Parts: sequence; structure tokens; C-alpha cells
Amino acid sequence: MSAPAGAAGGHVRVVVFSGGRGSAVLSERLVADPRVELTLAINGFDDGRSTGALRRFLGDCLGPSDFRKNAARLARALRSASAALVDLLEERLPEHADAAAAAAALAAARGRGAAAGDPFLARLGALAAALAPAERAGVGESLDRFEAELARRGADFRFGDCCLGNLVFAGRFLAAGRRFDRALDDYCALLGLAAGTVDNVTDGGNAWLVAIDRDGRLLASEAEIVAADRAIDDIFLVERPIGAAERERLAGASRAELAALLAGRAARPAANPRLLARLAAADLVVYAPGTQHSSLFPSYLVPGIAEAIAGNLGAIKLLVTNLEADADIPTLSAVELRHRALHFLRRRGELAVAAPRLVTHCLLNDPASPDERRPYLPLGRLRSVEDPRLLRIADFEEEASGRHDAERVLTPFVESFLARSAERRIGVVLLSTESLDKVSQTLLEALRAGLGEVPARFTVLYRSPQTLAADFAAALPFACENLARDDAGPADETELVREAAGRGFDDVILFESSGRYLGEEIVNVAALLVGGSLDAVWGSRRLSLRDIRESYRLRYRGHRLIGAVSYVGSHLLSLACLALHGRYVSDTLTGVRAVRAGHLTPEVVAGDPRLLNQRLLSAVLGARGELFETPVRFFAMSPDQVERPTVGVGLAALVGMLRWRLARRRRESGAAGARERVGGSAGAARRAPARSARS
Repeated sequence: MSAPAGAAGGHVRVVVFSGGRGSAVLSERLVADPRVELTLAINGFDDGRSTGALRRFLGDCLGPSDFRKNAARLARALRSASAALVDLLEERLPEHADAAAAAAALAAARGRGAAAGDPFLARLGALAAALAPAERAGVGESLDRFEAELARRGADFRFGDCCLGNLVFAGRFLAAGRRFDRALDDYCALLGLAAGTVDNVTDGGNAWLVAIDRDGRLLASEAEIVAADRAIDDIFLVERPIGAAERERLAGASRAELAALLAGRAARPAANPRLLARLAAADLVVYAPGTQHSSLFPSYLVPGIAEAIAGNLGAIKLLVTNLEADADIPTLSAVELRHRALHFLRRRGELAVAAPRLVTHCLLNDPASPDERRPYLPLGRLRSVEDPRLLRIADFEEEASGRHDAERVLTPFVESFLARSAERRIGVVLLSTESLDKVSQTLLEALRAGLGEVPARFTVLYRSPQTLAADFAAALPFACENLARDDAGPADETELVREAAGRGFDDVILFESSGRYLGEEIVNVAALLVGGSLDAVWGSRRLSLRDIRESYRLRYRGHRLIGAVSYVGSHLLSLACLALHGRYVSDTLTGVRAVRAGHLTPEVVAGDPRLLNQRLLSAVLGARGELFETPVRFFAMSPDQVERPTVGVGLAALVGMLRWRLARRRRESGAAGARERVGGSAGAARRAPARSARS
């Protein structure tokens, strides 16, 4: 299967494997971004509490609870349905509700019946009254279907603690001819969600989840797995639930006997074709944190799911490990969690797939301020991960909330795909010439090198007393604009840079068009910019030893001492970058450089144009930007053909870089002091005695 070329149409296609609650902060971050096309992939193997009662009553229905919870969360975030509808569907019947109490509650949820004297029924009635007519009709029709089935079968149903949304889902399931995935789409439509936003990992095929714990004991239901509070050794999907009598019979079975029995009863539900298509086209697949053995790992066991993920070679597959230990992973480390996820994605060895085709990135939380009282998941044996490129280790918690910081977890990956798909606007400023011949030569060299094939929109800015011929300019695959001065005053090249800075470009290439550099270097620099991850690209002449020697020989012929001073001075500027910013830049005086437009502030582009490079480097490196040096070829020219930096200019550059660094340190120190003062005030407020809520 071919890999997707990147985000389509400025959108990122994201599939998140989710349980009921573990992915909440991630899904809310994603659904709030209009550039994200989100799919939540969920399994229906839940059989706890009211969900289990509903599954046993219907017989062939998956558990709706995790689908319901996620649909409610997305509907709230998108405001795709009224708050009253979401609240109504999340209401639960009282723990000890009998059939009569349930009938009264369902009548109130339809907006029928008296609710005087009962606060619960009054609340249901108020929510029902606040529904839009279509919402009220949808709820009423679904509950009518469920009650009709209940009456037809004459069966008892345990209503205690039952969520109204589950009963509405059951009515949709019956109305859909007992087709679960159709019912899921209908339920999402009731909440204003597009079909497939919340999706099932199977095609509706039923299965039941069981497990064997580390002591070799059977956990005969998903509810037992969640409630066991002990380490899980293995999980299985079986065709039918294990009854009480059979549980007693298997109580003394060995682990090997249990595993053989459960493997012989294995269910292999078919995967949801729509979800498979979305996995194949996804830009980002996220394995969310949560209760792993009951909510996440079972989804990976469905045949076809891992194959679709592995076949998508262009997607990022991001495993987000839990921040803290959970009931089913009390002894696992983050590294072991990764190993176990891969184990189930490979369906216990059935699928021979290289790990990076299933998990390309794994986020391991390393708390900045670990609290020994909290059960943080330990990192584990990092050496057991063969390839360290797969791991990202950092503090991914949102302060001390126990929740992941969704921005820190997701934004770098989402933005990386958007940067690939977005057409970057790049300005190319031709400097050090007003000769139309030299401008034309540069443009033709760039064109022959393939500038028109770089996926970006270019505008070339130049200054010349003459303007390019109309037919020549029209034939170029990029725009060209002459910024000629109206007066005859001396050229100030910073004016061109200031003009470019105000044009709304994403990046600006500053290219010396005097003849020392080939126009094809514009293409080399531009190709590095289109990924969107670099703050600057610096064309280095020093990476070409032959060219630099030829340049010094031609310029300083007969003046070896001056040449030596110039040579040493240029290295001093490089060392100044290292000393001030921790980055050695081999050629600070290059005439081929590109920067992200945001760095072209008025402070940077003002002043002596001969010191522009040093101001740019100070701005980029001082902001800890990413700078990439690439070799450029150049032609040696005699001093009477092109102006060269003097010793005085070099000294001014050194002084200027030092001043920039000191000024930035003062600003950073002032900002840190302000934060400390604010933090101290907040800390004092937290330490102050709490006042009564009634005061």
C-alpha cells in the first residue's frame, strides 16, 4: 500500500485508539482544531454494570458505554447538540431502581408524566423540556423501541445505575435491524456528529473479553479485568461469555489449560471496513493511554487492524504511555507497556511486522518534579528498546493534574503534517546588485536548477533602474517585482529586507546576486525550508575548502598578513556564536542565507546592512531557533568588483553580537523575575487558609 503524501488540503487525518476516558484530553484537543479530521476507534467488549446487563438482554450487541462517553465528550466540545441532550443521555437511573421506577424515569425523559416530589424525575423532565423538537423525537422513538422489546420478551432487566444513553442506544440498535455499526452512526447523528467520527473497530461482530492474570487465574469478563487490581498476563476474545458454572469448573485449571481452552474458543470478528480505510489514509495514528488490557489492547487483537496500520508507511504511529499505574498494570513500566502493545498488535506473534511499522514514536513520561506519593509509571529498562529513535522522554503531564498536556503531546506531530501540506510563501531578495543582467542570470540559474518545482509560492524582489522584460517575467513560474527607488539616492539594502519582512512571507531568502554565488543555491536553500521545521538555513563557503582558498589567494595576493588577519577574524566571529549561543556557525559572513520571516523584526533589519548577518544570527540563535548549515559554491572576485568586510566591520560585528546577547539576557532575567513575583503571590494565596464557600 502506498503511503499518504501528507495532510490533505491543509487537514491532518488522525485516528485515535481510545477507551472510555483515557483519551479525553487528547480527543478534546484534536476535535477543537478545525484542521484535524478526527476518528476515535473504540471496541465494544465492555460488559460491566449496566452495559453488561444490556448486552445480556439483547444477546448479540456489543457494549455501547465507551462509544456513548466519547460521543458525549465530542458533542460538548463541538456544541453539535444541545447541552440538555448530552446531559440527559448521561443521566443514570438510581442504583436500586425497579421496573416501575424505570418506567417513570423513561416517561420523564420523553417529557411525559408528572414529576412532582421526585427531584430525579423533575431533573429529567426539565432536561427533556429543554430539548429541540428533533432531539426530543429521537430520544422518544429510541426509548419506545427499547420498551417495546422489553414488553415483547417479557424479560426482567436490571435498571439499577443504568445510563439513559445506553437505553437510547439499545433502541437505535433495534431500529437498525440489530446492526451495531449502523446504530452507532444513528446515535452519533442524534448528537450532531458525522458518521465515523466515533467508530467501532469491528464490523459489528460480537466478542467477549476474558483474561488470565499473573497468578494463572481466570478473569471471565471485562468487568473482572477492570476490578481485579492485579497484573494481567494475557487477554483473549471469545465467542460467548463464560457462565458461572463453567467458571467454577475452571477454577483449578492450570495456566496452560486455560490458555488452550480460551484459544480454542477464540472469536475473530472482522474489522470495520470504514475504519480500515481511515487507518490506511491517516497521517497520525495515536494509541491513547487508558486501562490498557480492557480498553486498548483488545482493539489491537481484531484481525486487519494492525495490517492496515502497518501498510500505511507515511503515517506517524504514536504510543502515549500512561502517566500513572492502573489497576491492570500495577507492576509494568512504560517500556514494558510499549513491548506489550506491540505484542498484541502483532496478535501474539501471528503477524510478523517490524516494530516501526506499528509504532514510530513512543512518549514516556519523566516527571520534572516526581512526587513519591503518586504512582508514576516508571520508565523501565530503556536499554531494552533496540532503537532509541523510537522513544521521546519528557515531562508530558499538565502541571500536577494527573492528565497529559495535550499540546505538548500532540501539537508537534499535527503541525509537522500541516507544514508539509501547506504551500509556504517564500520571498527571495536579490542583494548586492542593481544590474539587470546579474538579476536575469540569477533567475535563469535558479529556474534551470528547478525552482519552479519546489512546492512553495515564490516572489523575487530586486532593485534595478530597469525592469525585466514583460515576456521574460511572464514566462517565469514565480513572481518578480522591481523595488526601484523613485529618487537617485544611494541604495540601502536593508530597505529591501524591510519590504520583504512586511509582505507576509513565511520565509525570506537573502541572496547576494553580485556574481559570487550561483542562482542554483536559491533552490538548495528553498528545498530545506519547505519542511517548515527550520528557523534559518545558512549557506557556508567554508564547507568548500577549495573555494575558500581560491578566494583568499585572489583577494589578498601579496598581502599575506592582511589575509591572515581576515582569516582569523572570520573564525573569531564563528567562535563568538559558539561562546554566546552554544552553536558554531562556520561562515557568519555568507551571502546566501534564509530565515523564518518572524525573525525579521524592525530591530534586526534596522542599522548597518553590513552587520545584518550578525543581527540575524543573534536573533535566531538567541531564540534557540533551529539553524542548518549547508555548503554553497562561490566564485572568487577581486576587491574592486565587490565590497568586502573590513577589519572595522568585523570588530563592529563582534561588539554587536555581544550587545545583542547581553540585552536578551536582561530581558530574560526581567521576565523570570516577573514570573517569580507572580508565582510567589500565587503560592502565598495557596498557603492562605481557605474561607468558607458561603462567605
